[in-house]
Amino acid sequence: MSKTAVLFRSKYGASREYALMLGRKIQAEVVENEGLTAELVAEFDTLVLIGGVYAGRISGLDFLRKNRRALEGRRFAVFAVGASPECEENDGTLFRRNMKGELDGIPLFYGRGAFDESVLTLMDKGIVGMARKAAEMTKDSDRSPLDRAILEASDAPVSWVSENYLDSLVSYLSGAF
Repeated sequence: MSKTAVLFRSKYGASREYALMLGRKIQAEVVENEGLTAELVAEFDTLVLIGGVYAGRISGLDFLRKNRRALEGRRFAVFAVGASPECEENDGTLFRRNMKGELDGIPLFYGRGAFDESVLTLMDKGIVGMARKAAEMTKDSDRSPLDRAILEASDAPVSWVSENYLDSLVSYLSGAF
């Protein structure tokens, strides 16, 4: 029987929420990625990394990059969590930007996270503020999915977290792909 570990890196909580959901759903051990080493996950046959998307980069991939050779022979998957609605353009961009080099060939899945401006770091508030201004100045028909998400979440905290986003990842892990 295969042992699976769900590794996560969560800045604001949505990645942690998905990791806990997935762990329950597939009966896997859930481990925070901070300070993790290849030796600590050597007993697992399958590793799923869940990380938030910040400025187009998936948090936590550094662990897989550094330890890919040491973890040879294991099955991997990555689940990215972001504010943008799932769309082919987003998935393709995320994949090309993040899943190259040592990570080439690892499947990437995506789920929408949550957004609460009140908990953002000062730097993230500045970035979101600039992105919101740009989205507001863009004609509605020209707004990207991320522009729409930023505007949707500007009045109050919003969560798009849903177990349904895990369905294709669970199918992959069960061998249905």
